[in-house]
Amino acid sequence: MAAVAAIIFVVLALFGLAWPFLYTYRLKWRRIALDKEIQYFQNRVAIATSGAIPGRATEQVLGPATGISRIPASNDDERKLAEREAMHSLIKQALQMGANAILDLKMATESYEHTDPRKLLVLPAVTFTATKVTYAGTAVKVALADSPSEGQRGV
Repeated sequence: MAAVAAIIFVVLALFGLAWPFLYTYRLKWRRIALDKEIQYFQNRVAIATSGAIPGRATEQVLGPATGISRIPASNDDERKLAEREAMHSLIKQALQMGANAILDLKMATESYEHTDPRKLLVLPAVTFTATKVTYAGTAVKVALADSPSEGQRGV
């Protein structure tokens, strides 16, 4: 019986030591996956921090779009992931609205106290300061290219 308890203790100790590395590894791969999706979406949606995209006319304003991160970010790696989650959410919302551009892009962060309840009864709940990232902009439809009637080029 003591041998079984010792083996369980060793396994739990090893898992406890490996947990931070597994968590960091998972965050890294989630961030890479979001980067790939955002890059794919950015080929379909132009994004600008100004009120217009140079060389393109705004055809229709569809309305405000907002992307909010899902995870409470308490360190730099989590904050980077939260930024990508918010951007991904914003672009998906704009695409669902039928937009091909997002204008007036703004980022806001909000800090709050987050209590992370532990599922195991032996570990107490942990309270920490977390950050939530929000991207907001205006979803619009813009002309795909300059119209030839605006001026002839390179005849």
